[in-house]
Amino acid sequence: MVNEERLRHLIRVSRFDTNDGKQCKPMTQYARKDYVSMRLLGSFVTGTICFGILLLLWGLYSMEELMVQLNRLDIIGTLTRLGVSYLVFMLVYLGATCVVFQLKYSEGRRKVKKYYNSLKKINQMYEREERLKMPEHKDWE
Repeated sequence: MVNEERLRHLIRVSRFDTNDGKQCKPMTQYARKDYVSMRLLGSFVTGTICFGILLLLWGLYSMEELMVQLNRLDIIGTLTRLGVSYLVFMLVYLGATCVVFQLKYSEGRRKVKKYYNSLKKINQMYEREERLKMPEHKDWE
């Protein structure tokens, strides 16, 4: 006879393994602070690369304006604006990264907790069945 409750839990566990298992694995290996810090480090690198690409595209688009600024010899002002732009861009980008990965970590931990609860219930069901199947030997006592 098929135990429907156990079957539901087994399906839930299987669904987690196939869909969310790989994504939620870091949530079991790292603390929230470590997980978010790793993601922030990666986002710092990608954000810097993206800013460089955006700067290059802007430079190609507004080459005439850029040449006028360079002819005025206002290099310090241009570099200051560039530095402030970079800082603002990175603060916004890293802030968004922090919020997104905090939420992903919370959601992943919630899914992992459900997964472990289902495993625990399945294990309890199997143990209960084993206890019912085992014959009692009173002559051992």
